[in-house]
Amino acid sequence: MNIGVFAQEYLRAAVRKPGQFLQARPARLCTICGHEGRFLDVGPRPEARCPNCSSKERDRIMGLYLRANRLDLADKAVLHFSPERPFFRLWKDNPRYVAGDVKISKVANAVVDITNIQFADDHFDYLICHHILERVPDDAQGMRECFRVLKPGGTAFFSVPLDQSRAETWEPPADMPAAEIERICGWDHVRLYGRDFPDKLAAAGFDVDEIRFSAEDGDRSRLAEKHALEPQGLDRLFVCRK
Repeated sequence: MNIGVFAQEYLRAAVRKPGQFLQARPARLCTICGHEGRFLDVGPRPEARCPNCSSKERDRIMGLYLRANRLDLADKAVLHFSPERPFFRLWKDNPRYVAGDVKISKVANAVVDITNIQFADDHFDYLICHHILERVPDDAQGMRECFRVLKPGGTAFFSVPLDQSRAETWEPPADMPAAEIERICGWDHVRLYGRDFPDKLAAAGFDVDEIRFSAEDGDRSRLAEKHALEPQGLDRLFVCRK
């Protein structure tokens, strides 16, 4: 058990939503740290966070895929954009792990612009990009850069808020006010992805597999998340190979 994280998460949950502890909850299983027990509410999302490693639903989808495929990235060359805390804790001591963000933070060790990545061609074994591209004005350039720095045979993981009711991604008109774009797409987002998202990844050169989880896994590990703006589901992972 990670005592420090556990105490911090329980204290935060007790302050923000104390009533949750009056409700009976089943034991959940974290696909990242292996913790089995009560999960904590995050805002309107019940049982969204693992108290032992701080994982959220989208993190555990990635964790489930890694476990199911017995992938260990601890000693691999990895480029990870805006790292999720549970994975950063696991991999931060790997000298080949680049935790990139637009600025240095407690969970980033490098400044990396996804549209102009400073590393050479064919550099990384793995690349992780969760909930980044919806914030990037030139997302096609970002995808091309991700493809460029990935080694032949390497694997990239992508996820975005995805509106399954849309066949095509919605891009706002050039003159639309930022406040209206955020009302439609979500905070700090610049587009609303549709079912053509994997086609966009393929256009950058990737071979794309869309991964969904079973209802049983979804319930056991609380994998399903819904975006604040319906109907953007955050329930799938795109595994891309070069």
